Amino acid sequence: MSFIFRAYHAMARQRPMSTRTGVPTAAVYVFVNMLRKLRADFTPEYLAAVFDVAAPTFRDEKGDTVASIRKFDIKTQTFKEHAYGGYKANRSEMPPDLAQQLPYIRRALEAYRIPILELSGFEADDVIGTLARQAAAASHPVYVVSSDKDMLQLVNDKICVLNPPKDNLICDAAKVEEILGVRPEQVIDVMALRGDAIDNIPGAPGIGDKGSVEIIRRFGTLENALEHAAEVEKKTYRESLLNNREQILYSKEQVTIDGNVPVELNLEVMTAREADAEACRKLFTELEFTTLLAEVAAPTADWGETHYAKTDSAQEIEKLLKKLKEGTALGIALQVAGAEDTRKETEEEADEQQGSGTLPFAAPVAAKESVVSHCMMAISAQPGEALAIKFDFNPVAQALYAVLKDPAIPKAIHDAKAAMRLLMSLGTELTGVSDDSQLYSYLLNPTYSSHRLADVALRRFNHKLSGDIAEAADVTGRLAADLRREVEQAGLMKVYQELDLPLVPVLARMEEAGVKIDSKVLAAMSSRLERECDVKAKEIHQLAGFEFNINSPKQLGDVLFNKLNLPKPVKYGKGKTISTAVDVLEELALTHEVPKLVLEYRQLSKLKSTYVDALPALLHSGTGRLHTTFNQAGTATGRLSSTNPNLQNIPIRTELGREIRAAFIAEEGNLLLAADYSQIELRLLAHFSEDELL
Repeated sequence: MSFIFRAYHAMARQRPMSTRTGVPTAAVYVFVNMLRKLRADFTPEYLAAVFDVAAPTFRDEKGDTVASIRKFDIKTQTFKEHAYGGYKANRSEMPPDLAQQLPYIRRALEAYRIPILELSGFEADDVIGTLARQAAAASHPVYVVSSDKDMLQLVNDKICVLNPPKDNLICDAAKVEEILGVRPEQVIDVMALRGDAIDNIPGAPGIGDKGSVEIIRRFGTLENALEHAAEVEKKTYRESLLNNREQILYSKEQVTIDGNVPVELNLEVMTAREADAEACRKLFTELEFTTLLAEVAAPTADWGETHYAKTDSAQEIEKLLKKLKEGTALGIALQVAGAEDTRKETEEEADEQQGSGTLPFAAPVAAKESVVSHCMMAISAQPGEALAIKFDFNPVAQALYAVLKDPAIPKAIHDAKAAMRLLMSLGTELTGVSDDSQLYSYLLNPTYSSHRLADVALRRFNHKLSGDIAEAADVTGRLAADLRREVEQAGLMKVYQELDLPLVPVLARMEEAGVKIDSKVLAAMSSRLERECDVKAKEIHQLAGFEFNINSPKQLGDVLFNKLNLPKPVKYGKGKTISTAVDVLEELALTHEVPKLVLEYRQLSKLKSTYVDALPALLHSGTGRLHTTFNQAGTATGRLSSTNPNLQNIPIRTELGREIRAAFIAEEGNLLLAADYSQIELRLLAHFSEDELL
C-alpha cells in the first residue's frame, strides 16, 4: 500500500486528473507508470503485489489489551498517563478519491499479470516478510519494493529493500547502517524505542530518534538496554527505560514483522509475464490514459486487405471517385512535409504526430509555390482503398481542385478548418465538407485532452497509424462514418450541423484574414512602460536601501524577509527559496510599500514583455497582420480558444490593458467585432446560487 499512497500523494499538488465522467485517476496513472518503470529498470524474474485486508490482525488484538500508555511532557519534564486508543487509532480514513481508485489499481496489476497476494488476519508487511525469507532461504536474491523504513528490518545477505522514488535506492546492510546508524538486525529495537505516531505505537517516551540510535548502538539490543537502564547517563532516557518496560516491549512486538505467516512461496504463480495488452487497452481507454494507450502494442484492426497507392494519373482519381456510394463521404487527408505546428502542444505530441498522415498544423499564410511542392493529398472512396497524390501545377492537381471545390461531393476530413487554410494558400477552396471527425470526437468527448487523428483512431479502433497518408484518408473515412452514427444517437447532430460545422469556414477565413496591429502605438507604449519600470525600480531600491535584481525571486525574498524582516509566508516555495508569488506579495502589500511597488513593477513588466513587445514580433512578414489559430476542439466547456497568440488573453479590465486593445485596429470602413459563446453553465450557477453578482 505504501506504493499506492506514494502514487496518490505524488499528484496531490497538481491539477486533479479524472475522466470525463468524473472518476479520479491520478493515483492509478502514477502507479502504472511506477510499475512500468520498475519492470523496465529491473526486469524481475518473479513479481507479486501484496495488499492489506480490511480485517483485524494480531496487532489489533494485542493493542486492545492495552488500556493506557505513558507520554513524556516536555514542559513539566515528567511522564504522564494517557488513555490508549488501540493500534493504528491515529490513522485517518483513506481519502475517498483514493479509495475510488483502488479497484482500478488492482485491475492494472491484473492487466500486467502480477499476482495479488493478501491474507486475512495479517498485514501486507507480514506476508511480504514471510515470502521474502522463504525466497531467500531458497537462495533467491530478493528485492522488497517499499519506501517504508519498517522493511529495513528484513535486510540480510539475500534480501534488499528497493525504494524507486529515491532514484531506485537499493538498501543492503551497509546502506541500512548508513541511513539509520544501526545494523539491520537492530532496526526493530530502534523502532521499538522511537515508536510510530501514525500506527499509534507508543515507543519509549522522551527518547526519540537520536536517543534510540544512541542506546541501541551502545547496548546492542533492546533487551540489554532495559537490563542496564540504570547505567544510562541522561536522566530522561534512563527513567524512560526504567519505568516503561512493558510499554517498550509491547512496541517491539507491534513493529516486528511476522516471518511465519501461513503462506507458501509459489514461484510459478509469481513468474513475471508479459502484460495482457487487451486488458491494458481496455483499462487505459476507460480511464482515458491516451499516452499509455498509445504505448500498448496494439495490433492493427483487422480490416481485411487494403489497397493504398500513389498516383499521378487523373484517370485513376476518376476511377476511384466512381466507387463513392451515395450517402458516403469521400475520405480526405492532407499533409505538408516540414510544416510548422502552430498549435500549443508538447514536444512529445509533436514528435508522435510527425508522419501520422494527418494535417499537423494551421496552415500559414504563404505563397502558393512555397507550399504546393511539399503538399500531399490522399482520398478514399470506400474502406480499404485510397490513393495518394502529390500536389503540383499539373492536370492531376487541377482534377483534385475540381473535386475539392465541388459541393455536390460530400467530404470527410479530420480538422476541416486547417485543411481550408492550407487550400487557401494554394489558391483553391474546400467545400462540401459533411463530416469532420475531429469535431465529432470533440462533441462526444469534450474533456479528452487530444482529438488528433492518431489518438482518435487508437481510442476508437485500437489502430496505430503507420504514417502513410493514404492510410490516414482511409481511417478518416471509417472514423467519420462510425462517429457520425454515435453523434446521431447522442442527439448532437443538430449542434454539429447548425453550430460547429458552419463555424469552420468562418474561422478559417478569420485566421486567413488576420487582424491589423498599429505597431507605432505599441512601440510608443513600450518606451513608456520601459520608463515607468525604471521609475518603479528606483523607488523599490530606494526604500530597500540598495540595488538588487527585482526579477530574481531569491534576491527579492532575501530583501523582503531578511533585510526588511517582513513576515514569512506559511507556504514556502520549492527548495530553499521563500515564495514571492503574487498572493504572498498581495498580503505583504497591506502593511509595507515595497511589496506593493513590486506588484506594480511586475504588472508593467509583464504587459511589456508578454503583449506590447511580443505582438509586433508575431506579425506575418507577408501580410503585416496577426494571424492566430482558433481551436474548436480545445476546451472542456465548448468555448473557442486561440493560440499563437492567445487573443483571448489580451487584457481589457485595466487602463493599460485597454491601451493594448486599442492597438488592434480595422481597415478604414470596417469594424472590429468581439464575439463569444454564451456559457449556459454560468447562467445555471447564477440561477441556483441566487448570487446577485453573477
